[in-house]
Amino acid sequence: MNDGSVASSTFVVLDYQFEPTDIGIFVTLVALEGVLSFDNAAILAALVRRLPVEQRRKALLYGIGGAYVLRVLAILSVAFIIANPILKLVGGAYLIYLSVSHIVQLRGDGHEKEKKIPSFLGLSGFWGIVLMVELADLAFALDQVLVAVALTDKIPLIVLASMTAILALRVSAAYMTRIMDWFPTLETLAYVAVGFVGLKLVAVEGAHNLGYKDFDIPKEISAAVTLSLIVVPVIVKFALEKLRPARA
Repeated sequence: MNDGSVASSTFVVLDYQFEPTDIGIFVTLVALEGVLSFDNAAILAALVRRLPVEQRRKALLYGIGGAYVLRVLAILSVAFIIANPILKLVGGAYLIYLSVSHIVQLRGDGHEKEKKIPSFLGLSGFWGIVLMVELADLAFALDQVLVAVALTDKIPLIVLASMTAILALRVSAAYMTRIMDWFPTLETLAYVAVGFVGLKLVAVEGAHNLGYKDFDIPKEISAAVTLSLIVVPVIVKFALEKLRPARA
């Protein structure tokens, strides 16, 4: 998608006309969002898992409202995002912060870390976690929106696909917290995966700012890293438990 079509996104919103091919584009956008958001779901699950069980669903419910607003704003501001790559650098730095702070806390507190809810930007407890969830959503949105507008300049179609994907993301995050309760190590692996996403954003945007415009990390590599850190360990643990002989 060229800069001219991005800059004229307002007119695309006003003049949208449905075409049969839009169905295929919509399905592709939702599927793409799902693939790109897998590590997003994992980090949301890891964040809300710090809360008491009765507050987790509430945090995700509040988070989905904020995610809808932030995603629409990101889509409508895509020209601004493209013109200001510093935003992706900041988003990547925030994801790296989440990953590093978790690992530092894990080393310092050991197994007691789950009993503590960290303070964030002056907020503590429930609202601090909700804000961290919203910022993580925004950091991921900066990259995902650019991928979406590369496929189509029909903003209403992108918005509808994003809203559908976000709803699925929240449902999967809720189930992911249960998986983490069964397999606690997955929480740390999720933070490592998100740290990789942050490093990727910083490395790619940093290289572009230094003049290496063709530098990129293929989406296939990102997907492989996510699968190896989050999906494969769960499958292996499940298989080992099934193969373990029952004790008398």
